[in-house]
Amino acid sequence: MSQSHTFSELVLAQRARLASSKGKGKVNVDSKTLTIADVVAVARHLSKVVVTDEAIQAINECSNIIKDQLARGEVIYGVNTGFGGSADQRSNAVNTLQQRLFTLLMAGITSTGNTDLNVSVGTTTMPESWVRASMLVRLNSLAAGASGVRIQITNRLSDLLNHDIVPLVPIRGSISASGDLGPLSYIGGVVQGKKYAAAFVGTRGKDRTLVRADVALKRAKLPQLNVEAKEGLAIVNGTAVSAGVAALAAYECTNLAILAQVLTAMTVEALSGTDESFDPFIASIRPHPGQIDSARILFRFLSGSQIVNSDKYLAHGTLRQDRYSVRTASQWIGPVLEDFQLAYTQISTELNSVTDNPLIDRKNGKILHGGNFQAKAVTSAVEKLRQGLQSMGRMLFSQCTELINPATNRGLPPNLVADDPATSFLFKGTDIMVAALTSELGFLANPVGTHVQTAEMGNQGINSLALISARYTLKAVDTFSQLAAAHLVAVCQAVDLRVRSKASDPTSVVQPNASPSLGLAAKKVYDFVRGELKVPFITEALVSGDAETGSDKIVSPSVGHYTTIVYDAIRSGRLYDVAIDCVEAAQGGDVRIRSQL
Repeated sequence: MSQSHTFSELVLAQRARLASSKGKGKVNVDSKTLTIADVVAVARHLSKVVVTDEAIQAINECSNIIKDQLARGEVIYGVNTGFGGSADQRSNAVNTLQQRLFTLLMAGITSTGNTDLNVSVGTTTMPESWVRASMLVRLNSLAAGASGVRIQITNRLSDLLNHDIVPLVPIRGSISASGDLGPLSYIGGVVQGKKYAAAFVGTRGKDRTLVRADVALKRAKLPQLNVEAKEGLAIVNGTAVSAGVAALAAYECTNLAILAQVLTAMTVEALSGTDESFDPFIASIRPHPGQIDSARILFRFLSGSQIVNSDKYLAHGTLRQDRYSVRTASQWIGPVLEDFQLAYTQISTELNSVTDNPLIDRKNGKILHGGNFQAKAVTSAVEKLRQGLQSMGRMLFSQCTELINPATNRGLPPNLVADDPATSFLFKGTDIMVAALTSELGFLANPVGTHVQTAEMGNQGINSLALISARYTLKAVDTFSQLAAAHLVAVCQAVDLRVRSKASDPTSVVQPNASPSLGLAAKKVYDFVRGELKVPFITEALVSGDAETGSDKIVSPSVGHYTTIVYDAIRSGRLYDVAIDCVEAAQGGDVRIRSQL
């Protein structure tokens, strides 16, 4: 998406594109128009892929150039030479050379479980969604017709995706320099149906199983396929795995940025704060695009709230302003949104790039040797995403702890308890947990790209480490999601307590309902948490451990149990939809704003 759009518009467009791709059930592959939403549709929602006619023509034209150049006796890297630091070797056994690529690269660990060590498949191998994303990006790159493969190769990648045959790929072992060589070699093994590779087959949630690659192809009635000159190199040499995993990370991060702003608006309400901090005038005279967008959204999110802008600000001995974690939220979030937009653009460009070597200029009939496989652009993108999560996580941590702490929560009970604070300390554990999660986010925010080691006979003297960095960004996504879940459970408790405190006899209100008092965003999210997720106002009686659950397999509730329910709703995307609904409503402009936007 163009940088001229606001971040809020980007997220709305992303959701619309994903809905379209899922609705059609297919994604067109043409090397030019693949989006992050398309990657999500294929990787997670199993949308089919269709290579366009234009791409098919380009592939066919390009594959003939390799044959012509070889016939003229040209020396072409990786076709009739050795690989990497061994490129000083020459050979006319061009098809044999391509097979040697796979035997030299398949060095990863793919343990399928050791019961003594409790090692699961996911410990050493990639989730299937990562592999599907990688296959799609590789297919889109080959569809440009600059890699020299036959149409049989792109057809096979399409068939694997459309039959949901997903290679078993090691999660570690790539330095993302000459592309993601190791992981892509495992995909290449399944493309050919080699007995040294394995793949997941069968219906999801029913008879999904891991079988040898040749068995997988036989089940789908697909013939075995051997790669020819240049084709092995075209499959393994490129940034497809880094870019595919980065696309999944970017999708998560953009949605989490919206959720962070919803949580901020809810925190303002729970603290009986003010929307003055987000008045458009303030951003207009410091016109950073991210700050303007965030301030506008936060201001509109608070529209309709009955518990903001309290006149208690003017009372003697009280703070005239909100604390920094909410008052400067738009100034804090704004630069993150700008970084996320840049990262989004970098990854989107990479998805539609040709990243192997050598490359074929089919218009001029030339074969050019270069280094598009160096994935530094992906590293740059995912490190911005990961550091942005840390920044927003630190903000949410301050907000959450201010809600729990009676010294900062403007009259709410200590530890957000619904009972006697002398004997109840309900959210103290949450206070500790969010500190742990915030510390972990801080560690994960460290750059990966500064840990480069020289590899492969000194040939790969610099390497991007993009896949490692993308992996750690998805770790940060999960950590941030846990932090956001804990914060959301706490802030829902806090707004209920705030509304209960306004009753003539607060102790008589057993189950407060804050919904009628809340602003645009808080009301939508609160209603979802209380109504759809069934996460209630929490009391000691509710989490005592003595309540009957109806089954000895069902544990009785705890604060952590309810936080887990919210976490699952974030990771499944259900809460993303609610948060983006808030943006859509705010973008409509049908809410009160104090001054001209």
